Amino acid sequence: MLSYSLMTPVETPVAMLRAVGMPITAAARIRASMRDDYGNVLSKQDGEGAPCRVCLRYGKTGEPVILFSYKPFDAPALYQEVGPVFIHADACPPHAPDAGLPAEFADRALIIRPYTADHRIADAQIYAQPGEAAAVAARLLENPEIAYLHARSMSRACYLFRIERR
Repeated sequence: MLSYSLMTPVETPVAMLRAVGMPITAAARIRASMRDDYGNVLSKQDGEGAPCRVCLRYGKTGEPVILFSYKPFDAPALYQEVGPVFIHADACPPHAPDAGLPAEFADRALIIRPYTADHRIADAQIYAQPGEAAAVAARLLENPEIAYLHARSMSRACYLFRIERR
């Protein structure tokens, strides 16, 4: 894995990037059944600091969330992974993809992992330093072989959201 820090900052217009959260239909199914696609029985817990994969904001104390296993790929592929994610226990407004990267993630260090159109990892994942995720994403997406990116947490490498070109 590479650590990637920009030597010269790149101005990245929000208009270049889309941040796509978990589909609200999948979140609604989890909330209604309280089971994930892997047979786990779910429960609510306090959401302090838990990043919701729908609205793409961090939970606050007393705000209930649901932790479950999720596969962030829309088609079968060799590199697909299943991992733990949170959503708010109550329906929340989804992040508007065309609003660019979510504000609550802008100043955090993130792992950015590139994928090809056939869902293969395209290159080494990159550690984006705080405040550099948008510029790192824009640079990676300059490569036409890269179809989309996953933003992942730096602490546990869990999937956060998908980044696409506009």
